[in-house]
Amino acid sequence: MSEAAPLRPLLSDGRGEMVVAPPGWVAVGQSGRTAVPFSRWLPLPRGSTLMHLPQRQALGRRRGKSEARVITGAHPLPVAAVLPVGYVRLLLPAHLTPASADTLPLYGYTAVADQDGRVMVAAARSDSYRPWTGRRPSGAALEAEVEKLQRALPRNRVVAQLSVCALRHSCLTAQNSFLGRGEGALPTSAACNADCLGCISLQTDSGAPTPQPRMPTAPTADELVEVGDQHLRRCEAAGEAGMVSFGQGCEGEPLLRDQVLRRVTTELRGRHPQATIHINTNGSRPEALRGLVAAGVNSCRISVFSFRQDLFAAYYRPRGYAIEEVLDSARVARAGGAQLTVNLLTFPGVTDTPAELELTVDTLRELEVEQLQLRSLNGDPNWLLSRLPELEPGVGMAELVVELAARLPRLRLGNFTRPVAAGAGAGLC
Repeated sequence: MSEAAPLRPLLSDGRGEMVVAPPGWVAVGQSGRTAVPFSRWLPLPRGSTLMHLPQRQALGRRRGKSEARVITGAHPLPVAAVLPVGYVRLLLPAHLTPASADTLPLYGYTAVADQDGRVMVAAARSDSYRPWTGRRPSGAALEAEVEKLQRALPRNRVVAQLSVCALRHSCLTAQNSFLGRGEGALPTSAACNADCLGCISLQTDSGAPTPQPRMPTAPTADELVEVGDQHLRRCEAAGEAGMVSFGQGCEGEPLLRDQVLRRVTTELRGRHPQATIHINTNGSRPEALRGLVAAGVNSCRISVFSFRQDLFAAYYRPRGYAIEEVLDSARVARAGGAQLTVNLLTFPGVTDTPAELELTVDTLRELEVEQLQLRSLNGDPNWLLSRLPELEPGVGMAELVVELAARLPRLRLGNFTRPVAAGAGAGLC
């Protein structure tokens, strides 16, 4: 068997021209603040986007040397990949950021390299659930469905918000609400009780543009029921039980509207007894969640960056709650019989440190979490790291996945929430 070709750095001249670093350079990625070799990689997945990192300096390693250094020449900018849904990042792009550089937009920047003319990424497949990873309808077909629901519900503010999300921001959950299939979105809240560093709908101090601006006003219970009911009826007509979810990327925290959502849940559960009524939440208000589970919410996904209070607070910048409330919310969901998923916002060099790994395993086991979703945290890597405390080196995201699977054999690793009656799917490979 011939030896695999070496991984070489990919660079950009800033005008869209991408070249391979000269011979003698070896590609490295970044874990936390440290440049490290690629340990696992795969060909650039279909649907990925390549982009250069402006005002940054690319790092590489000279063959035979152990230390990373700045790559000089005519093409000095580092290149990164933004992965499609269903993949998890293992390494950040290795680069230096001058103090004068602007903050990068909110993307999940992933290390890339060239291997004998092929673009490789430091990533792993995390899920292959076909309702999310299969083919989508054409733009014209989607627009026709959007117009149809707009005509049917012309004054509904949920429809107005989802129209923007589906057509302008390509939100798959919003698109589902018009297509009558899979998980349909029910955005509920214009307010939030956290100020997350990586929030995609509202940024307060990073200077980064928000890719999906937050909904301006909160809808009424009647508006939410109208949209949820039509989605579930269409799903049932197609032979599915159907699924709707509160808590989308375009909104704040749905638990802040628990009184309205109890009315919505009660109404939808009465009309659609077999449906999955799901909530994506920061888990800040366990008593509010208790009321929703009692009303008929039967699936809950709680997002966390870390179960460690100082890291949790540094990222979420919560108002009026701490990690203990988040843990209590998970216990409430489990005790009430709801499907419990944790959405772990992963970041190489943070999520995979030995202390984080131990705490994550212990917490997931204690909470009896059914599925762990591994999501790459979006944001400028070095800007995010500058807001966090110093941490010990990570063991590697690939090793993290191996450890989770070995030590928590009943835990499903994936990327997408399933309906309550659905199977586990492929999981991470």
